[in-house]
Parts: sequence; C-alpha cells; structure tokens
Amino acid sequence: MKKVYAVSSGSYSDYRVNAIFSTKKLAEEFMRFIPDGEYNRIEEYEIDPQDVDLVKRGYSIWSVHMLKDGNTESITKRDINSFSIRNIGHQIWRRTKAPAFKGKGIPDILTSVVWAKTKQQAIKIVNEHRAQMIATGKWK
Repeated sequence: MKKVYAVSSGSYSDYRVNAIFSTKKLAEEFMRFIPDGEYNRIEEYEIDPQDVDLVKRGYSIWSVHMLKDGNTESITKRDINSFSIRNIGHQIWRRTKAPAFKGKGIPDILTSVVWAKTKQQAIKIVNEHRAQMIATGKWK
C-alpha cells in the first residue's frame, strides 16, 4: 500500500479530511496554497487529488448555475479554500419544489462547482455535464 498524507481540519462532529496527497511536501503545499484557519495536522490516507497541481497550473474554482436549455443563469469565480474544494461537483437545484420558489415560475437549474482556467471553460464543462445528464435521463 502506498503511503499518502491527508490534511484534516475541525474536531468532533465537524472533523473532516480536506485532501490527501502522495507526499508530505504536497500536503504542506496544499496548506500553503489553500488557506483554512482550522487545519489540524497531516495524517496518512490513500488518495491523491490534483488540487495543488491545478492551482499551480492556473486553474480556479467556478460556481455555475445553468438552466436546462443551456443558458447560464450565473457564474462566479470562488475563493480557493477547503470549503470550495469539498463542493466540487454537480447537482440539480429543484427550485420548482422549494417553498421559496414554488409557483413563481422559476425553473430548476444545474448548480456546478468546477475547476477551470476561464469563465468560458467553466461554462463549457458544465454545459457538457448538463447534456450528459439530459441524455442519460438524470435530468428530466
């Protein structure tokens, strides 16, 4: 088994592993490049994400809200920190069922947090994921 290093933060029910690396040096760089005042220490685990490499190569984290028809409702460049990294991914926000939006004609949207170098690249990544979700029936 390959030895890897994890950066953890929080305590008790708030304890979490923020990221896991193949070397202690990469874990230390993560702590330096992605600020979080709650880091505990570096621990051993088995995963090696590309977060620091992406930061070094000029990638940013983008939050994109996209309608089912492919129009972008909003896009925001997010601060790079342990919270934004934990939220990388895609999910449908069913606003049509949310009490605050129900009956107001506000459509559901795909909310995505992605690594990209530019606003245009972030939109393209999310649009491709949107198309896959529709094609596979995950967004009806």
